[in-house]
Amino acid sequence: MGIGLYAIFYESSSYWEVMFLLLSCVLLPLFILWGCLTTYYLLSDTHLIIRYGPFKKRVPLDRITSVKKTSNPLSSPALSLKRLEISYNTYDMVLISPKDRDAFIKVLSERCEQLTSLRRI
Repeated sequence: MGIGLYAIFYESSSYWEVMFLLLSCVLLPLFILWGCLTTYYLLSDTHLIIRYGPFKKRVPLDRITSVKKTSNPLSSPALSLKRLEISYNTYDMVLISPKDRDAFIKVLSERCEQLTSLRRI
């Protein structure tokens, strides 16, 4: 970010160079930092709420069909590779990484009586 800001303010650049530097060296890192600092998961009475940056996903607890531990590296609102794969509806899936996976699974299994598979790997 510092190099991008230096180039914007102290180098003579064209309008498009300044815009490129602003987007790639300043705004993109700030957006990624925003996502990392505001990622959390809440269990309400009816939903699993996943918040990451400007995005929010609500998964109804009565639609969750399975939970399993995974290390799947797909892009997701998870800050670690120690993840939980939560399947819901027929074909939907989300990956999250709570601090304590075992405790999260326990609480989730208590609230989701319809879970058909609870696999621990």
